[in-house]
Amino acid sequence: MDTQCSATPRDRADIRRHRIIDAARTLFIENGFHATGVAQIARASGVAVGQIYRDFEAKEDIVAQIVATDCAKIMARESLFAAISEGDAATVRTWIAQFVDPVKQIDTQQLFAEIVAESARNVRIAAIFDETRCEFSSSMLAALALLAPGDHLADQRRLLADLVMMLSLGLKQHHLVRPGEDMQPLIARVLTIIDDEIATMRALPTG
Repeated sequence: MDTQCSATPRDRADIRRHRIIDAARTLFIENGFHATGVAQIARASGVAVGQIYRDFEAKEDIVAQIVATDCAKIMARESLFAAISEGDAATVRTWIAQFVDPVKQIDTQQLFAEIVAESARNVRIAAIFDETRCEFSSSMLAALALLAPGDHLADQRRLLADLVMMLSLGLKQHHLVRPGEDMQPLIARVLTIIDDEIATMRALPTG
């Protein structure tokens, strides 16, 4: 039996949208967002241009869906906040390590770099990137609040969250430029910096 033909209209719509998104992801990575048109996405996905525009109002909406999916994968918010609610510092520390490590995100980092570049010339992509950065920041702040709690550390946690974001982006860019290089010494050094900053904050007096 043809499972796609027997699927409900909603299921078929989901399948079609996934085909569009998968094709667009590949083309954005290969050609760049700017050089990829909806007609190319239509050819690669096998979905007519008109149908693509019924599913997505603009190419940027496809990007927004891809970014949302990738962010959900990278941030793993459910597992992070479950660990926070249980006071599980070890799992939260592991989450930070996975967030920093570009090798664990190899499927998403090329597209992420393309989106960062496109955000400099496309207002809608810039808005998507800013929203993504805010989501990352809020998750990182929640993680750091468990590892270094206290209202008196709020400013230090914000600074460290920004630092982690910058270091993570730097590692991703480095890995893209030198994909064959062993990243583990750099990753280990970055994590040591983060651990030292957390230890310094925890040692600060509350008064």
